Amino acid sequence: MELTGSYLFEADQDTVWKLLMDPDAIAKAIPGVKELIPVEGEEMTWRAAAKVGFAALSGHYAGVIKMSEVEAPTQYRLTVNGEGQQSVIGGTALIKLTFNPEKNETLVHWDAHANISGKIASLGQRLIGAGANVMSKQFFHELAKQLPTR
Repeated sequence: MELTGSYLFEADQDTVWKLLMDPDAIAKAIPGVKELIPVEGEEMTWRAAAKVGFAALSGHYAGVIKMSEVEAPTQYRLTVNGEGQQSVIGGTALIKLTFNPEKNETLVHWDAHANISGKIASLGQRLIGAGANVMSKQFFHELAKQLPTR
């Protein structure tokens, strides 16, 4: 399944990049996640457990999040693998940042590919896509709340 989206931050690119690279800020922004635990011996890799409360996607999930192909401060790849609710979820997303100096805004755009199997896959791509959209907007909104005040 293919997913795309974007979010506009009212901040410069370096500030947004630092926020996106901060595991504590990310953990606070991911719905249902308490913390990201570094995986020993794996750079930029974390374990996470989440309690999701969104319609048929509700339940407990556990997985690994890894950042790679980092080209600061313009892009990186995020890889996620997880399990929960009798389902397996995996995917990658290319995250790109574009700065507009005239407005001091940074657009974060993502193109993602997700592989879903098990119970959740039976919900259909439309419902899963809608859920992913809602959760990604919630994530970026919560992340934006953590920007330093001007």
